[in-house]
Amino acid sequence: MKIKLLSIAILASSFSFAQSWNLTGNSGTDASTNFLGTSDAKDLVLKTNNMERIRLNAAGSVGITGADSDGIALKVSGRTLINASVTSDTFYVGNDALNHSGGNSLVFLRYSHYQPNNPGVLDVAGWPTSAGYGWIMSLRANGKLFLGTNPDAVCGDCGEFRMFVKDGIRTEKVKVDVATANGWADYVFNKNYRLRTLEEVEKHIEEKGHLPNIPSTDEVMKNGINLGEMDAKLLEKIEELTLYSIEQNKQLKSQSEEIEMLKKQVQEILSTKK
Repeated sequence: MKIKLLSIAILASSFSFAQSWNLTGNSGTDASTNFLGTSDAKDLVLKTNNMERIRLNAAGSVGITGADSDGIALKVSGRTLINASVTSDTFYVGNDALNHSGGNSLVFLRYSHYQPNNPGVLDVAGWPTSAGYGWIMSLRANGKLFLGTNPDAVCGDCGEFRMFVKDGIRTEKVKVDVATANGWADYVFNKNYRLRTLEEVEKHIEEKGHLPNIPSTDEVMKNGINLGEMDAKLLEKIEELTLYSIEQNKQLKSQSEEIEMLKKQVQEILSTKK
C-alpha cells in the first residue's frame, strides 16, 4: 500500500511540474533550464494543421514553410512581406566580415530558370513627387535596367541597349568605347578619301537641309543619336573643314605669290617707261 501511495505521489509531482510551464506566459524562468526546444541533436518543428511550418535544426538554422538549406541561417519559401511604420531604416542588410572574395555579393538576386516573359528581378517604386505614385527603378530578368519609368511603357526599340534613363543623366565624366578602328573619323585623312567639293556640299544643303552624312532633325527626333557615332560624324566634319582650310591656304599662298610677281612686273614696266 505504501509503495502504491509513493508511486502516486511521484506521478502527481511529475504531472504538476510538467504543467508548471504555462501557455499564457511564465515568470521567474531560468534560460539555462527553462526553454522550448530539444536537449539533444534533434530538430525542433512547429506545425499547424499537422503540417510543418517552421523548422529549427540542430545547427541553429531556421526554415519557414520548408526545410532550411545547409549553411543558410534563414530560409523562407513562399511570398514574404516586410511592412513597417517607423521613420528609421525599415530593412537593413549588412556584413561585418573582412576580406570577401571578388565573387561575393551583399545581396544576390536571381531566377533559377530562364524567364521568357522578362519579369522584374528588382523593382523599386514610390512617390517621386507629391503628384502621384510612380516607378523609380526596374531591373528586368533579361538584364535591362530602366530608371524613372515603367519598362513596359517606353523604349520599344531598346533591344540592343542595356539601360534606359528617363529625364536624362547628369555626371562628371562619360567614356564611350569605340569598337573598331574605322569607327573613328581619321579615315578623312586617308589619301583615297573623296572630299566633296564645296559646290557639292552647298547643293546637298540646299536639297536636304543638313550636312552630308549628318542625320536630319526628323531622323534625330525619331531615332535619337548614338553618342559615339555622332561624335565621330562631327569629327568627320571638323577634319573635312581642316582639309578645306588647308586647300584654301594653299590657294591663298599661291595667289599671294602671283600677286607679288605681278607687282614686280608692273613696277618693272613702270620703271622702263620713265
